[in-house]
Amino acid sequence: MAAEHLLAFDAGTSGVRALIARPGAGTVAVARREWQYETTPEIAPFGKAFDAERFWSILCEAARAALKDAGLAGKDIAAVGVTSQRLGVVVIDRDGRALFTGPNVDARAFVEGLGIDAQMAGRVYASTGKLPSLLLAPARLRWLRNHRAADFERAAAVLAIGDWVAYRLTGALRSERSLAGDCGLLDISTRERNTELLAELDVPDGLLPPLVRSDEVAGAVTSGAAKETGLAADTPVVIAGGDTQCALLGMGVTEPGEVGIAAGWSCPLQQVTAEPRLDVQRRTWTSLHVVPDRWVVESSTANAGQVWDWWCHTLLGDGAAALEEAAALVEQASTLGGDVFALLGPAAMNAGAMGLHQGGVLMTTPLAVGAVGRAELLRAALENIAYALRANLEQAEDVTGQPATRIATGGGLTRVPLFARVLADALGRPVEVARDADVTGRGAAILAARGVGAVSEGLAAGMEQIEPEAAAAATHQSKYERWRRLGQALDALREGLS
Repeated sequence: MAAEHLLAFDAGTSGVRALIARPGAGTVAVARREWQYETTPEIAPFGKAFDAERFWSILCEAARAALKDAGLAGKDIAAVGVTSQRLGVVVIDRDGRALFTGPNVDARAFVEGLGIDAQMAGRVYASTGKLPSLLLAPARLRWLRNHRAADFERAAAVLAIGDWVAYRLTGALRSERSLAGDCGLLDISTRERNTELLAELDVPDGLLPPLVRSDEVAGAVTSGAAKETGLAADTPVVIAGGDTQCALLGMGVTEPGEVGIAAGWSCPLQQVTAEPRLDVQRRTWTSLHVVPDRWVVESSTANAGQVWDWWCHTLLGDGAAALEEAAALVEQASTLGGDVFALLGPAAMNAGAMGLHQGGVLMTTPLAVGAVGRAELLRAALENIAYALRANLEQAEDVTGQPATRIATGGGLTRVPLFARVLADALGRPVEVARDADVTGRGAAILAARGVGAVSEGLAAGMEQIEPEAAAAATHQSKYERWRRLGQALDALREGLS
């Protein structure tokens, strides 16, 4: 029988997922593995790096576990799709050894990025749709040149993490367009390299691999990678692109006006457009979608999932049991969280303005009058995420000039049963929630199928629509307005203290 299963690697911020899916049946197995970043004295306090060989071994372990759980052999996989965190970068030498590893959360190129933006922020944003530059590959290459000149001289290629995973699988150096755009190495309007700007940013042309589409076979699994992953040699590999855009595809968010929320470690909100739209105020990002002739405007709440995990860890402890208890406590909270406001982490995006968001927890009723427990605090944290998403949705609609025609969400936060309900009520609009939270892997599987001309029907997640409740939406409207005012007051306080 011909191979009909697809395997998707999702190399995200907090770890890797190896998802196996079959057209018509959906997800067959998922293996998840966490990974850790490191901060060395050289890159402290803002830098984060990772051990490339350790990451690769964790990814291989996840692939073998998924195949075992599915009861499949490598020969049963028709194609592999690779998606990854969008800003992560790996610089390799001619032998494929990693000289530099920088995940999404790496900000070691702070000084180099400030220097770039002081001189050419407008040109960088007009071409890449991204700011600040400290998060982009050109600033990281400058850091490498400034701090490890010998390694910079040995550099042979700069790759997004998804490109690097595909390289480890196939030995082929390729750069997928949506990832190249999110790393600041592509002009989002032309979908090609902006060679003039990249030259001014001191990015050597020789470090830039050939570009490929998100539904194009980039290479085939080598015999060495086959032994490590359990896959069969010569299995086609597709670089599916950025994880958020793959999540949108996994939820069927592909038409102009539609909005997708990838509610995971971070919580980016993207609205699809038929042409690139840039924010004159430079608050939002503009990126390529992973489907042809589509772009996205992104207004991100940043580390929403991370902050939720922090709340759970702080109040309840570690592990899956704590997360389950948190979900149950939220259901028990007094109506709409009472008068507790959380302003920690998630907020309206402002990519063009550097600075830390001031956070806090406000209880408008004194504790002596009305006790606030863990349930109310967790409910307020969930509402904070929902209000931040509303602020970012309104901002994205302002940039695109188009009201959202559909709002869909999937990802780890949707495993909290109340999340989608709170979101729909806070937005005052219907929200579709994916029945399978692993929408990113499903999107990558769809692109892998398309890359080899296979059937992709049934690979997208099924969606369930949640309508806002009128009374709850009215209460949330009032709380949202107060939340916005409190956030502005905290930002003013920060400016007064600086």
